[in-house]
Amino acid sequence: METIALIDTSICSDNLGDEIIMDAVNETIEGLFPSAYIVRVPSHEALSERTRKFVLDASYCFIGGTNLLSSNITPTGLWRLDRAAADAYGSTRTVCLGTGWIDYKPAVAPRTRKLLQTALSGTLTHSVRDTYTKAHLENVGLKVLSTSCPTTWSLTPDHCANFPHSRASAAILTLTAWRADIESDRRIIDLLRRQYRKIYFFPQMQEDYNYFRSFGFDDIKMLGTTLNAYNKFLENEDVDFVGTRLHGGIRALQRRRRALILAVDNRATEIGRDIGLPVLQRTDVRGIESWLEGADQISLRLPEVEIEKWKSQFREVSQDSNGVSPGFLNNASQSPSVGRKIRTLLDRFSQRL
Repeated sequence: METIALIDTSICSDNLGDEIIMDAVNETIEGLFPSAYIVRVPSHEALSERTRKFVLDASYCFIGGTNLLSSNITPTGLWRLDRAAADAYGSTRTVCLGTGWIDYKPAVAPRTRKLLQTALSGTLTHSVRDTYTKAHLENVGLKVLSTSCPTTWSLTPDHCANFPHSRASAAILTLTAWRADIESDRRIIDLLRRQYRKIYFFPQMQEDYNYFRSFGFDDIKMLGTTLNAYNKFLENEDVDFVGTRLHGGIRALQRRRRALILAVDNRATEIGRDIGLPVLQRTDVRGIESWLEGADQISLRLPEVEIEKWKSQFREVSQDSNGVSPGFLNNASQSPSVGRKIRTLLDRFSQRL
């Protein structure tokens, strides 16, 4: 039986959006490796002796989405990557799955370039969230496809054909405390209060709740603070989503609710540009008003060819490209390190072909 190590961004996370991401990542991995045993490694914590062994003994290691990549990775960043951790990840086939770059940043620092070249597979193709991330990672020297975020992969034409064509009577609002803009956020709240009979606030993070409460709006109802509560509300209520939380908006789209995501950083902006996700800048009040009054059909440009191409490299589970079983390389009971050394040699050999 193969073992898959999954760098799980929802472990040790205070952001429910990470759970939404991992729902899609889990579905993708289970579809590709239905018989594999999956072990989970927290991205927000440094590798321990236990989780390091998980990585070392795995056939593949997947990085499950979110903003883990950066031009200047440090041991205290979102991905706790230092030289020792990079060596561990580099000993197996570590691959990005819809991973993104945090913020608009300059070229990759030399130290970070070396860490990424060590940690990430140089033979397999990586899936990244947007073309902006793709450009950065290609400059590191890796093979990359822009597949969008895996949370969007289910938003097919058939799915989008069943969206409501008119505005709902109620709206779900989200705000982002760590990218607060009091003037712009208040303007959005005032606009929604004029346009909708009822407004509900979904606190995707604890800080979002505290930030929202600071505005003093007592007529806006608070939703439950779990993803399960949010899912049930979307499934049972006729609502639109308008807010700055990207994955809160994508979950609304997954539940066939009209959604307008208000960009506060590069994530929503770049995905919107790439695939037509309904995104406007938070400061674009006229655009927001036009969206609220309109009834445009949602139609996304999913990179289906790129998604399928990325998935296809894992389809031959029984043998890798060198004709050697990954399980043989990783699960040799007498000495797992022997399997890792063989795999490293085979990867180096394949690069020379």
